[in-house]
Amino acid sequence: MAMEPYGKLPLPKMTPSLISLMKTGRVYDLGTVRSNDMPLWSGHPSFRVLPYKWHGDTEDVTPPGTLFNDLVMMTTHAGTHMDALNHIGEIRDGKVILGENTPADQTKEWWGCNWMDASRFHPVILRAVILDMLKYKGGVDTGGEVTLQRKYEITPEDIKGCMEKSKIAVRPDEPTAFLIRTGMIKYFRKGADNYGGDAAGPGVPAEEYMVSIGGRVTGSDTVSYEKMLVGEHTVHRWMMQHGIIMNEVLDLEEICADGVTEGVYIACPLKLKGASASLIDPIVIC
Repeated sequence: MAMEPYGKLPLPKMTPSLISLMKTGRVYDLGTVRSNDMPLWSGHPSFRVLPYKWHGDTEDVTPPGTLFNDLVMMTTHAGTHMDALNHIGEIRDGKVILGENTPADQTKEWWGCNWMDASRFHPVILRAVILDMLKYKGGVDTGGEVTLQRKYEITPEDIKGCMEKSKIAVRPDEPTAFLIRTGMIKYFRKGADNYGGDAAGPGVPAEEYMVSIGGRVTGSDTVSYEKMLVGEHTVHRWMMQHGIIMNEVLDLEEICADGVTEGVYIACPLKLKGASASLIDPIVIC
């Protein structure tokens, strides 16, 4: 299948610069396990695995072979995922507008949204910059786990300071995935109700700064990514209007524990026609 650029994402290519970032060959899995007890953003449908055919119940397999098959029901925003650019719109003059001034009412089909849906995703290969903001800023007990202070807005100065302290070079011409650790994924692992949307996250100024220094994907270990202002999705709207891709619910604990700050980010989103996001289990090779 021929690939076309999606938003500001460059088409995947393993460049000499990216190869130079892979010094040990160590691979870190940033994906989460999806289960019926995992936390979800309020309003998303629950995750369910429904046994469809059980061992001994079907003649689809000739004895002595047996078969188990299943039906999975879930939102495309379950666990680690990549938002499509059609996910969040904006009300202007009483009408819902998607990015590129596209009226939302012209994009609705019986099978989903016909504008910039997840079927247009392509594999992503970028420089990875890991920003351990919890280590840089210090944390507090936010309900049984130490994380960044809830509702804290990550600023451009925080991004700059974290990069300087970690000795991460600023490379504006290098398409980059900026991945932010707040520590909140520890609540996700526990299936805790207080994973929530009141976590720390970047505001628009921090997002603009990351994009100005090469950010084409930005993400974090929270369910909302940004510092959420009463659900207005201010940063989501800005990113989707500017073609910047968002990752949510990344597990950055292991990679940050090992002190890794750079590597190669690789994600292969599922191509889902009409969908507002795609499940991913991204990796970083360092």
